Amino acid sequence: MNKPRILVLAAAGRTGMPVALQLLDEGFPVTALVHRADQRSEHLKAKGAEIVVGSLTDPTDMRTAMSGAKRAYFCVPNEAGYLKAAAIFTVVAAEHQLESVVAMSQWLSNPNHPSIHTREVWLADRLFALLPGTAVTTINAGFFADNEMQVLPFAAQFGLLSLPYGSGLNAPPSNEDIARVVAEILARPEGHAGKTYRPTGPELLSPQDLAAILGKVLGRKVTYRNAPMRMVAKIMRGRLSLYNLAAYSQYVIDYQKNAFGVNAPTDVVRRITGREAEDFETIARRYAATMPGVRRSFVIQFKLMLRMIILLLRPALKTAPYLALDEFSERSHVVFSADSPEWRQSHEPQTYELSGEKAAFGHGQS
Repeated sequence: MNKPRILVLAAAGRTGMPVALQLLDEGFPVTALVHRADQRSEHLKAKGAEIVVGSLTDPTDMRTAMSGAKRAYFCVPNEAGYLKAAAIFTVVAAEHQLESVVAMSQWLSNPNHPSIHTREVWLADRLFALLPGTAVTTINAGFFADNEMQVLPFAAQFGLLSLPYGSGLNAPPSNEDIARVVAEILARPEGHAGKTYRPTGPELLSPQDLAAILGKVLGRKVTYRNAPMRMVAKIMRGRLSLYNLAAYSQYVIDYQKNAFGVNAPTDVVRRITGREAEDFETIARRYAATMPGVRRSFVIQFKLMLRMIILLLRPALKTAPYLALDEFSERSHVVFSADSPEWRQSHEPQTYELSGEKAAFGHGQS
């Protein structure tokens, strides 16, 4: 039986790359839309992917990338232009009559969230649902384990995990597990139409739990220290845009309010892929084995400390304009997901009786 061509957006990204590689390994023809040609796109090309270099917000590029495809993975970076990219994708998908789409959404998806990105994700979810004749499956991912791994070198060198998580809980999934779920649904979409899945790690962890596991992996004691967001933003400015930092500053407030602990963990990874979700220790060991700066060294410590001092001496970052709160007629309409009755109704678990057994499900979630 001929296997349909599958389009993967942001194919050089955290989940796009492993999704594309898994599909290629299964013999599916894959078109990989990438922002620029580099070593990652060359790797995909060597594995057999058709590479299209273009913009997610250019209708011509999207039409070129979608030509011949029957299925697609919609995944767009957390940057300005998300809603435009979603609208263009929806129009072109309707033109090409895609048979199925897997869309990366967001656990916090909420029409009144302080982050404009999250408001646009909520709108995009509803755009995709309007696609005529297309089976749409939504991946409602939460806070990835990859977020903690970005500070792994600092934890390795100084024994500190300094993040603004408060006492919030999370069951962090790996990029690889999320990609396995997506690839499985794209390869065999039957039964997944209209479903929303939330892949998580296997257990809820506190910030102190995260630090203890990192300490075990690194072979040293690691202590969690709650850090103010204004300090974290300065340190992260070298890697993230102001738009991204504005969104992150709101997400950690929802984290502190335990939004990511709601209805977690799930068994989605096991049910969809047939294998257990990776635990946080397994994920951390993979990063520790390959990430630069993890091996303890005085030179690395000096460089990290010097860089941190320089960044902390910079003026406070002004990220509020990137939230676009002037879209609201009244600021009273703005609400974090954890504080939203509408969000909680659709995300908190409810208990149903199934064949004499009790099972907990989130309303509209899986």
